[in-house]
Amino acid sequence: MENKEQVFLYIRDEIEKIADQEEKQILEEAKALEKEAYAQMEAEAKKDAKRQLEKELAAISSKASIDAAANLEQRTKKLVEKRDELVKNIFEQAKNKLIAFVESDEYKDYLINHIQKIGQEYQMTGCILNLRKEDMKYQKELVKAYGFDIEVKDNDQIHLGGFIIENPVTHVVCDETLETALENQKDWFYKTSGLMIK
Repeated sequence: MENKEQVFLYIRDEIEKIADQEEKQILEEAKALEKEAYAQMEAEAKKDAKRQLEKELAAISSKASIDAAANLEQRTKKLVEKRDELVKNIFEQAKNKLIAFVESDEYKDYLINHIQKIGQEYQMTGCILNLRKEDMKYQKELVKAYGFDIEVKDNDQIHLGGFIIENPVTHVVCDETLETALENQKDWFYKTSGLMIK
């Protein structure tokens, strides 16, 4: 009887080790895919924006050389409008890619992995986890991954995906929504894309 129990415990331990290894591997692969997708998206967006801007600048500068002084303000306005239109198109494409990502199988793993990191970094109790209605189906797994007691609420302000953790006592807010991440990329994009207009 004791040998059977030891064998059972040994088999159970081995299965748990294998499951842990597979879980780690899946999380690492999901993280790598996410990183690769963002890098590829940024590279494509930058390349497309530069190419479009070069075409527009060439067309505008040939006309502008005739009457540069009189049309400087007007050209700058056109460039700003064109830049804004290009950036809008690029970020619309990025938004569409995020929507596709949210509908993919990797999204759930992304959420779980991300909230686990937040739980390890901030370790706050008495918090509220805000999710979009479509993500409420993951609430049990997300609460478990967070590692602390947390209340879950449906938040209709979250449209793309991700989550917001807020602590009503300390007023700490961790906005990990995809819309905020996308918005934060705009400043970075303007600074690094070569689309600054002087």
